[in-house]
Amino acid sequence: MVMFRRRTFLVQAVAAIATVLMLKACTSPQAPSEPTSAEATSTSNSATVRFTLDWAVQGVHAPIGVAIEKGYFAEEGVDVAFEPGTGSADAITKVASGAFDMGFGDINSLMEFNVNNPETPVRAVAIYYNQSPMAVMTLDESGITDPKQLEGKKLGIPAGSATRRLLPLFAQTVGFDEAQVELPAIESKLQQTLLLTKEIDAIAPFTISALPNLKEAGYPPERLNIFRFTDYGLDLYGNAVIVSASYLENNPEAVRGFLRALARGLQDTLSNPDEAIDIMAEFDDLFEKDLERERLQIAIDTLFLSPEVTQNGWGAVDPQRFERTIDLVVSGFGLARTPAANEIFDAQYLPDAAERSLP
Repeated sequence: MVMFRRRTFLVQAVAAIATVLMLKACTSPQAPSEPTSAEATSTSNSATVRFTLDWAVQGVHAPIGVAIEKGYFAEEGVDVAFEPGTGSADAITKVASGAFDMGFGDINSLMEFNVNNPETPVRAVAIYYNQSPMAVMTLDESGITDPKQLEGKKLGIPAGSATRRLLPLFAQTVGFDEAQVELPAIESKLQQTLLLTKEIDAIAPFTISALPNLKEAGYPPERLNIFRFTDYGLDLYGNAVIVSASYLENNPEAVRGFLRALARGLQDTLSNPDEAIDIMAEFDDLFEKDLERERLQIAIDTLFLSPEVTQNGWGAVDPQRFERTIDLVVSGFGLARTPAANEIFDAQYLPDAAERSLP
C-alpha cells in the first residue's frame, strides 16, 4: 500500500539533518537537552489519519497536499498519509472496513451504504464538493443528444464508481429504462480510451475526471454531449470527507483538527492554484501539471464555489436541500427506510464559519 506523506526531497533532507545531529551528539560532551513541555505534548497528542482519495492523485486533491506540505495538519497534531482510490463509492467501503480512517466519498452513496450496513456506519463530516460532478458523456458524432437515447446503447462505468450506484436515480429522473442499457463494468483508467475508440457509446464519469483528458485527446466540451446530473433535476451534493464511526468516536479532536487544516489548504489552493498544483506534483511522479491545473479549475468553477458556499461557508449543508437529497436517493435506490440527516452528516466537527469562508 503506497501512502503519500511529504515530498521525497524533504524526507531526505530531514534524514540528512538527523545524521548530522547524531554525529554531533556522539562527539559532544554535553548530553542533548530534553524536549520542551510543548514539544512533548505535541508528540504525545499526535494522531495518525490513514486517508483514501476517491481516485488517482489529481489537482482536485491539492488542498490535502497543501495542508500536508505547509504543516497545517502538523500544527493540529495530525499525521496524515493518503493513498489513491478506485472510486468514491469504493472509498466508503474501505473506510467502513477500517482499512482507512477517513477519505473522500460520494455522500449519496454513503446514504445507501449506511441503510444497508447499519453495523458499520460511516459519517460525512464536511462537504468537499458542493455540487455533484456526475455526468454521462458521449462523443458528438455518436448522435446521442438526449440521455433517453442511451437505450440500446453501451454505457461503460467502473464497478466501484458512485455514478454506477446513482445511475438508477438518473434514469428514473430522466425517464429512460436502465434495463435497456448495456452497462459493462470497465476499468476506470480505460473510460476515455474506450469511448474514443468507440468500443462503448457512452461513459458516466465525474466531469473533473474526464473533461481534461478528453480535451487533451482532441475532444473539448463542444465536441461532446454532456448530460450533467445537476442539469436534470438532481441537485445533489458531491463528495464529502467521510470518517468511520469508530474513528470518529475515539478521535473527535483529530477529526476537528483535520478539517481545520484541510479548510486552510483549500483556502490557499483557491488563492493560488498554480502554487497548489506545484505542491501536489511533488506527491506523484506521474502528475501532469498542465492537465491537473485545468482539472482543478473545473472544480473551482463548478464544485467548490457556489452561492450556498458563499453564504454558509465550505463544508456545511443546507438543511432543506439535504432533506430533498435524501428523499431523492431513497426513492431512486428503493431504500428500505429513510435515514435521518444526522445519520449521514454530522456538522459538529466543522471549524467555525469564519475559518471556512472561501476567497
